[in-house]
Amino acid sequence: MSPSTPLQSAPAADHRCAELILLINSCSPIITCETSEEDRLEELVAAAAAKLGVPAYTWSVTKGLAKISASAIYKTDEPEPALASIADIPGDAVFLLKDFARYCDNDRISRRLRDLADKFRTERRSIILSATSLQLPPELLPETVSFTLGYPTADELLPRVREVLADAAVSRRMPVSLDAAGRAQIARHLVGLTEQEALRILRKCLLTHGAADAGLVDVVLEAKREAIRTEGLLEPARVACSFADVAGMKRLREWVDKRRSAFTSDGQQFGLVPPKGVLITGVQGCGKSLAARAIAGEWGIDLARFDADKFVGESEKRLHAVLDLAQKLAPIVLWIDEIEKAFASAGTSGDADAGLSQRLLATLLTWMQDREGGVFLVATSNNINALPPEMLRKGRFDEIFFVDLPNPVERTALFLLHLKKRQRDPAKFDLPALVAATDRFSGAEIEAVVLSGLYTAFDRKQDLSTAILLEEIKGTEPLSVTRAEDVQAIREWAQSRTVPAN
Repeated sequence: MSPSTPLQSAPAADHRCAELILLINSCSPIITCETSEEDRLEELVAAAAAKLGVPAYTWSVTKGLAKISASAIYKTDEPEPALASIADIPGDAVFLLKDFARYCDNDRISRRLRDLADKFRTERRSIILSATSLQLPPELLPETVSFTLGYPTADELLPRVREVLADAAVSRRMPVSLDAAGRAQIARHLVGLTEQEALRILRKCLLTHGAADAGLVDVVLEAKREAIRTEGLLEPARVACSFADVAGMKRLREWVDKRRSAFTSDGQQFGLVPPKGVLITGVQGCGKSLAARAIAGEWGIDLARFDADKFVGESEKRLHAVLDLAQKLAPIVLWIDEIEKAFASAGTSGDADAGLSQRLLATLLTWMQDREGGVFLVATSNNINALPPEMLRKGRFDEIFFVDLPNPVERTALFLLHLKKRQRDPAKFDLPALVAATDRFSGAEIEAVVLSGLYTAFDRKQDLSTAILLEEIKGTEPLSVTRAEDVQAIREWAQSRTVPAN
């Protein structure tokens, strides 16, 4: 079989194996793979080699060089003798060298590796360097291509889930009543984790829950959310609201409702393409963040918050990892709160941070353009003028919505919402008087008035009343007054560039 042989043997579903085979068939001499899942990678290398009909070898400093599932070659535990043995092995082959990159700073080892790479360019022989994190000397970089193992899919995790449940039934005599649909749901919930992380969480949940029943599904989901939350940058959040908890935003509601069907199998069979995302800007305190949560709630899919403030100064590699994780969690609403904080500097020359912000922006824009369906991006911004113009270009977002200060009808809805939420009967309040008194108040300021009124009422040993609320309103200076110029500037910018959400 020559290097130009087509990939007929690689099944379409096994895209990772097909991609690795493509790299090997392309005569890539050195392939790098950053992963903590050595066993998964070794299984994949063995599968790719089997499909290609070539032998596969592995190396580690503790075991030396050996064919997979065979004895090691004598005296190959040191890096240089291992490379010498690779040079002596005839014919096509694949070599998986674990943690080898750390030895490449040695001049002799680097030179030997470059000599091998020079020979491998015309042969179907590839060296795969794997490590949790690896960095090669500059002279080796022109010889290398990278390969991403990625997280296991739900289909890949499902057999492991079955094994863990079967083991729990036998070794711990645990009752197992979970049906096939429940097991598949657990596998889907564990997507976004490495295989070992996923199985560790499943075993822990089995021990704490005490049974493999329908209730285990929600326990696993919450444990997965907590595991991802510890990563710091992407925070899965419970979706406990919908547009029933949002006053106003009629146009945004209609837009979201119309696109609900794109996430269903019927809609996709009809030809509907899942929407990519929206940018929500507007006056501070008018419900942009709540709208992001409500979208996820309306569609019945998970929400993950990407904290742009924490991301300042992070690397492109870290951003790639976050976006890749979001794709693995699909379908999901990815919410980037106050997006201008992470990417505002990209609109400058880049000298302040050596071009890092511009590279981060380029990474995000490329992902927004090329990503697969299933991740709906909701970005919120309080200062849209701080965003680089590339982000606002037509096509980056499906739509840009502007949330203005609530009008009288929306202020009425806000009072109704917040009074009912605090178990108060709105009929006992003079709503027209409250609405008239809160002209130019934001939704957050109206909620604050109700909360402050409750404290005042409790302190006076009275029930909440219109008089107390009007007193609180009188003592509040809204943002639209204290920062009138800023609010007016936002409104003027949005007039011809956005769709009113209200």
